[in-house]
Parts: sequence; structure tokens; C-alpha cells
Amino acid sequence: MRGLDELFGAEEPHASFHDASMLELRLDYRARTAPALFELYVGDSAAADATARERTRIGILELTGLIFWVQEPPTLDGRAGLPWLTGDGPLRDTETEIGQDLARQVPPEAWAWCLYFSDWNACAYCAAMGVTFRWVK
Repeated sequence: MRGLDELFGAEEPHASFHDASMLELRLDYRARTAPALFELYVGDSAAADATARERTRIGILELTGLIFWVQEPPTLDGRAGLPWLTGDGPLRDTETEIGQDLARQVPPEAWAWCLYFSDWNACAYCAAMGVTFRWVK
């Protein structure tokens, strides 16, 4: 199963989903797709110039053949803002009860992932038959 950062290709060698902000999520149940728009860090952390280190770019993580997108309710504590992705991994490796339950329901050939948004203190669990990524800006 391909990890999130393996979806980028060679265009942005320093790109990472770590510390990405999810800008938009659209669930299309008829088409069974879930495109998620992210602002991602693509800068070189070793660059001397702060602008080069902090460079971001917008891209779309697209799930096709959507099986599910399950979002835990956020714990906002009065905070508002974009969901901040700070952890992710295969759904089968998640330690939450709901994650393990969902993982047992996913066909073995599907892509199934857990996304942790730290500012929400909440996970999103997603599974689809296909996953791709493309840059939009």
C-alpha cells in the first residue's frame, strides 16, 4: 500500500503531508470520489533562505472508488481554523477502536489510511479502491 508521501512523484522532492492544512473536502457519493484539497510544505528544510524553507503549494488528494470517509468530531475548545495534519498511517496500524473496526471491513486490495489532525485532536479514516495526488498550483 502506497503511503501519502509516496504519491508526490519527483516534481517536488521535499513535499510532505506532515504539517499540511486541509482546505476543502468534497464527498461525491454518486461518483464515489473524495477529492481533498491540501496546502502542503514543499520547501527544502535545509535551505538558508526562509522563503525557500517555508514554500507551500496546493494539491489534491483524490480517492476514487470511495468506500468510506469517517471523521471523528473535532475537539475545538474555541479554536477555529483549518484542519492541521500532523500524523498519518495505514488504517490497519491505527490503535483506535473505531480504526481497527473499520480496517477489518476494508477489502485487502483497497487503500485505507488514518489521518490525524492535531488541532482538532481527531482522526479521519478513509478507504478507497484508488488514490492519486496532483498539484493544482
